[in-house]
Amino acid sequence: MTRMKHGFTIVELLIVIVVIAILASISVVAYNGIQTRAKNTKTTTATTAWVKALKLYNADTGSWPTANSCFGNTSTYQGNSGQCWPGSTWVVSSTFLNQMQPYISNTPEPDTTEISPSSPSKRGAFYHISGADRFIWMMQANTTTCPDIGIPLQPGNTTQEELGRRCVYKIN
Repeated sequence: MTRMKHGFTIVELLIVIVVIAILASISVVAYNGIQTRAKNTKTTTATTAWVKALKLYNADTGSWPTANSCFGNTSTYQGNSGQCWPGSTWVVSSTFLNQMQPYISNTPEPDTTEISPSSPSKRGAFYHISGADRFIWMMQANTTTCPDIGIPLQPGNTTQEELGRRCVYKIN
C-alpha cells in the first residue's frame, strides 16, 4: 500500500508568496496616495477658513489686514525657523493674528510637512501684500491642479514645481 504525502510543493508556496507581495505593493501605493490627498485637503481646508475670515474682516472694516503672515499660529512652522516658505522672511505675524482674532475662532493650520527632502518647498499657505493687491499663496503636493478656495487664481502666477503645485490667488 502506498502512502500519500500531505503538504505543499515549493512551486505552490512560491506562487502564494508572489501573490501576497503583489497585493502588499498595491496597498502601499494606495496608502501613500491617501496620505498626500489628506495633507493637501488639510491645507485647502485651513486656507479656505482663513479666506472666509479675511472676507469677513474686509466686509466689517472695509480694508484688508495690514501685515503679511503665514496661516496658523506662532508654533505652526517651528520646524523651519518659523518660516512658512523656505528662504523667505514670511512668518506668522502677531499683528495679523490680532487683526483676525474676532473673525476666526481658532487658527486653522495647513499641513507643513516637506514635500520632498531635496526640495525646499513646503506645504502651507500665507497672506501676502504686494502694493494695493492681496494674495493667498498655497502649496499642494503631487498634483497638477489648484483647488477652489473661494477666490480666483492669479493668472500666470501658478506654477508646477518639483513635486507639487504652487497656487497663487488674488483676494481683492
